[in-house]
Amino acid sequence: MKQPASPSQSLPRGIRFAAFVCLVLSAFTGFFALRESMNLGRLSELKEAGDSQPAFVTSLLEAQISALEPMRESRALILGALSVACALSFVAAGRMLRPEGLPLERMRRMLGGAAISAALLRTIDGAQEAVVARRMAPAIIEAMKTLPELQGQAIEQFQAVPWLFSASTVGLTAFVAGTFALLGQYFRSERVRQAIIAQDGDFAEEED
Repeated sequence: MKQPASPSQSLPRGIRFAAFVCLVLSAFTGFFALRESMNLGRLSELKEAGDSQPAFVTSLLEAQISALEPMRESRALILGALSVACALSFVAAGRMLRPEGLPLERMRRMLGGAAISAALLRTIDGAQEAVVARRMAPAIIEAMKTLPELQGQAIEQFQAVPWLFSASTVGLTAFVAGTFALLGQYFRSERVRQAIIAQDGDFAEEED
């Protein structure tokens, strides 16, 4: 005898795919935000560890720490909030895929709000990363000039480095924050809401 489908399995494929994308994106974004937040609390240790590294690595690490120190508290706050938003998004997306008896509508509302919050916080995080990238650019150029394989290269060849460094930071921010924003708006849409309510059945009636 065929087992009845769970609410999540009966959802349209588009909703389940969006929930899976949100699950993966939240996991990676939250992990890296948490790791960087923890590293902010041990900048002095990282600086000491860099002293034993090659001169190229040491100069880059010193430039990064110098750029991070003025914004350490605000950046730690943003990264901590981003980690929480990603955790909520991860839990809600996971429950959308495997509700385990929970009403999907509650998870939909949580997921929509958490994804929008993550988009906003990741945008601020990206702006701070862009500032760090701009401040590190001169150190990167000087460090590259010391590499044996780049000796004798024209100075003009290094001028694109700051632009490429900043562009990659902005591009990654736009991709991650934009994806979170699109997912948040998708799960807050009326079409998704009606599809979720139709699957909730008795849960929807109880909330009404």
